[in-house]
Amino acid sequence: MYSNKGAYALLLGSGISRSAHIPTGWEVETNLIEQLAVSTREMINTDAHQWFKEKYEKDASYSLLLEELVKTPTERVQLMKQFFEPTDDEKSLGWKQPTKAHKAIAKLAKAGYIRVVLTTNFDRLLEQAFEMEGITPQVISCEAAISQATPLAHCQIPTIVKINGDYIDCQFRNTSEELDEYPPVMKQYLKRIFEDYGLITCGWSGEWDKGLIRIMSEATMSRYNSFFATVGAAKEIVQDLSSSRNGELLPINGADGMFSELWEQVSALNENHISKTMSYDMMIAKCKKYLSSNQYDIEYADLIERLGNDAYKEINAHAQYAFSLTQDTFSRYLKIHKGAITPLLEIAILVVRWGKWYHIKPLGDLLIKLCTKPFKNGEITREETQYLHALAPMLLLNVIGVTCVKYNRYKELDCILKLSVPAPNFITVSYREPLLYLLGSTHWNYETWNELIGQRYYYPISHFLLEELRPLFKNYFVVNSEYENTFYIWERLKSLVYGYNKCYILREFSIPLGQFVRSERECKFRGAGEEPYIIFWESADSLKNEWPPIKQGMFGGRYENYKEINEQATAFIAQYARY
Repeated sequence: MYSNKGAYALLLGSGISRSAHIPTGWEVETNLIEQLAVSTREMINTDAHQWFKEKYEKDASYSLLLEELVKTPTERVQLMKQFFEPTDDEKSLGWKQPTKAHKAIAKLAKAGYIRVVLTTNFDRLLEQAFEMEGITPQVISCEAAISQATPLAHCQIPTIVKINGDYIDCQFRNTSEELDEYPPVMKQYLKRIFEDYGLITCGWSGEWDKGLIRIMSEATMSRYNSFFATVGAAKEIVQDLSSSRNGELLPINGADGMFSELWEQVSALNENHISKTMSYDMMIAKCKKYLSSNQYDIEYADLIERLGNDAYKEINAHAQYAFSLTQDTFSRYLKIHKGAITPLLEIAILVVRWGKWYHIKPLGDLLIKLCTKPFKNGEITREETQYLHALAPMLLLNVIGVTCVKYNRYKELDCILKLSVPAPNFITVSYREPLLYLLGSTHWNYETWNELIGQRYYYPISHFLLEELRPLFKNYFVVNSEYENTFYIWERLKSLVYGYNKCYILREFSIPLGQFVRSERECKFRGAGEEPYIIFWESADSLKNEWPPIKQGMFGGRYENYKEINEQATAFIAQYARY
């Protein structure tokens, strides 16, 4: 269905409405016979239909029953409403209202996956479900309506064909004679549908609809498949029909489950379509185009929101952290998070390089969203394992940081590093936390990190991030050493801002340490004063308030503030660094 949008027609029987407590046509007819017996003060001692046949010497039909019970069209409609429209009590119970199946079908129709629905039912639950989705379908409930209807090939709205009529019209097909042979116009119309469309049946046993089965059997086989959904064993007549159409029997537990699952699967494929089918070159080209002019602001926002929502849904679909943290579980979740966030990592580099602040700001909003984790009552979470939730936003933050340093976007970087994340987030269900506390430091100790990545580094998280991001920046740096210098500048700058913004939990001053402390020491030991890393930090003392990070507002825009926090950081590094 996903690959062949609009190519399948549904055939729905009374089973689709059973959970809504809508009676079958036979049950309605039986009730009308009983009402007729009461009105004539007679008792039915046997089967209701047998009583009618003995009394009137003919089989019961809606037309005969309605003629006996009421006289005017208005009275007929009022009489039939009791079977298809809910009373106040029934409404409070949710009876005689669109079911999950009806609603899912309406969603599929709105999205264009279903364009034709055939139904043997008299009720209007399907039309009501369509209206709830803002759709007004083309409805054909009698032969006369066919000639007035828009041809299916040209119709821009879904079409509902009520094969056996509609209770409002009081024109029904329900007797054996009526169901054995359809009028030529309706017969030809249905035959064309069975030839042009694939078929999915549900709630339809085929037991009484001999004429309909004959039409299907006589129709030239469609190029699309047929699926016959059955609860329990399929009737022999349906098995034969499936075999003759080279179809498939589809065992289901019920219509609600079948169509709800179908909608979920199709919509999931559709939601992931952009990230799975848009090639790298196309995505980059579109992003560049959207950044080139404010006339594309809506398209840009849609792209970021769509990719962001896809990533969020994918990550939270796997956000159960009750298991033990191992190298295998870490690798599995890293793969999930990277798969979800990679398109945004690629785009983030372009956005930070070429975009304006209003282009960059949504990336900060997305970082916050990715750090949130919906609270589920009774959920069990292992503290160490829950930090897996930080993998995707941590990668995104570091891509933004490295790019901001490379392209001197310190004002924008400072705005993002000041953000905070509301509860519930992956650390707490109760408190707002600074973004840098959640993503700027390591919640796993060095030993755990080394176990997870299978290494023995002094600062394993630094090596992890450095190598994970390296492929993303391969086209933006001339040589690897330039990338590494920029990464370590970002890593140290992030630590200083962490300390300046007091993102540490305890009152005692602290900053996250990383490979930058070892790299800096090695540069000084070798006397490599020309390295960009050394030049960058030495220029802060010579340029002071003109130093780009300070000039653009970091550290309150004052060199004195930077100098103070840098001295605190230097003392902390001297005491706690690992060499």
